[in-house]
Amino acid sequence: MADSEILSNGSEKLGEKVIIEVLKMVFPQVQKLFPYDCSIGIFDKDDTFLLHLPSSEIDLGDVVGKKVTPGDPVYEALRSGTVHVRVLPKEYFGFPFKAVGVPLMDQDGNIIGAMGLSLSLKQQEALTEAVQSFASTSEEVAATSQELAASAQELSHEMDSLSNLQREMNSQVNKTDAMLNFINSVAANSNLLGLNASIEAARAGEHGRGFDVVATEIRKMADSSANSVQDIRGIITDIKEKVALLSNATSKVADIAQHQAAASEEISASMQQLASSAESIEKVSEQL
Repeated sequence: MADSEILSNGSEKLGEKVIIEVLKMVFPQVQKLFPYDCSIGIFDKDDTFLLHLPSSEIDLGDVVGKKVTPGDPVYEALRSGTVHVRVLPKEYFGFPFKAVGVPLMDQDGNIIGAMGLSLSLKQQEALTEAVQSFASTSEEVAATSQELAASAQELSHEMDSLSNLQREMNSQVNKTDAMLNFINSVAANSNLLGLNASIEAARAGEHGRGFDVVATEIRKMADSSANSVQDIRGIITDIKEKVALLSNATSKVADIAQHQAAASEEISASMQQLASSAESIEKVSEQL
């Protein structure tokens, strides 16, 4: 057979074989370049496996010489002449993986076969689950922080109200000083009046005895009132000291509540930012 006949009758077939054989020799090395666990397959234009390079997790077994199933990305790539991608769920191998079908063409643009790539998404799934869990936890922490901040703000407002009540209490307690001074003054005047009445009763002799009894009782009442004033004054002084201590404690608690509210708001804002970052990471993982 003449060389021209070989070229005219067999050049296309020879070109297909050369391309396929070169790819079969090169792809085992190409597979090593991928940083992810993946398997590679080469197919002829009749949907038949010519080469299967399994990965550590994706192994289809002895499939050389067998047909690819309809619906597979390689099957679709051979018929459309375009790249097809499909993500298969974990039911196939216990974990999801991405299948890619790429048509192989000669210099004239004729389809002579296809290349299939199966990429394990096991790490992506683990990353996505971790990111989703982190995002969910971040949202919960942010919500809790917001509730804590709201509670702290409410506590701060309540402490302000309590401080106002304490100031009013101090004002009322201070008013008792004037009242006690007045009672003490009345007691002193009553005592002096009783003393003068006793003197006048003594001067009256027998006619003033009844008046002397009344004067004595007035003096006793005056002394009793004076003693009561002193007791009440001691109690009021003690109340003032307790109110002062309570006021100081209230001020400290109010300061703590304000700091807690501010810190909680900062934590909430930080957790929301982390949740947003987690969403960005999840989107990146989906592109792998």
